[in-house]
Amino acid sequence: MTQEMLGDFKTYSLAGTEQEITFINNVLSLPIHSCILDLYCGYGRHTIELAKLGYNMTGVDATKEFLEIASQKASEEKVTINFNHCDMRKISYSEKFHAVINMFAAFGYFSDEENAHVLHLINHSLFPDGLFLIDLLNKEWMVRNSLNRYWRHPNGEYVLSYKVELQNGMATMKRQLINQVTGTKTQYEFALRAYSLSEMIAILEQSGFLVKATYGSFDQRPYGPETPRMIILAQKK
Repeated sequence: MTQEMLGDFKTYSLAGTEQEITFINNVLSLPIHSCILDLYCGYGRHTIELAKLGYNMTGVDATKEFLEIASQKASEEKVTINFNHCDMRKISYSEKFHAVINMFAAFGYFSDEENAHVLHLINHSLFPDGLFLIDLLNKEWMVRNSLNRYWRHPNGEYVLSYKVELQNGMATMKRQLINQVTGTKTQYEFALRAYSLSEMIAILEQSGFLVKATYGSFDQRPYGPETPRMIILAQKK
């Protein structure tokens, strides 16, 4: 990986993060100091920026190394965030948040029954009429595009790379975390269940949500078969 490539990734990430935060802020349209859970927050790319806007943020992730990066970045940015190391199937919040966000294809790790259970737990964690924003890869688009790559460069010493492949309804994600200073590489590979929009609407409704809007990109364009993302805004019934 060349320095030119790293520079491109950094520029893309910073521009991408700014657009994504603007999208999240606009779509949720919550008062400042509202409580938001970033479920599977990774290294805190969205969590930290939302905290800087004044939201009361909690970040949960199952990867301890990501949370260590997130905590360090939060300290550097001088924002207070409650980061918790936890499997999403075991979150135990009760009417604690005004919104929950689940960004960048961080849903579908488990069986259909377990994934539905996660949605029930998310619903339970929300105040009445609370909002749930979930960002998924668009299965319809992936069918037409055999190989998908998503690169993200955290605002610091790490490079995070994604490679996504779809086969038989399962999206295999290959993730590599590279420390630019030490050269250390940590690799992860896992499979996600790739849901269609109709499938997601069904399990969201069964989990106590009402779908309010769908988007195909962070520029708020409508969802469609040719959009790479499937972003759903739902509300607790």
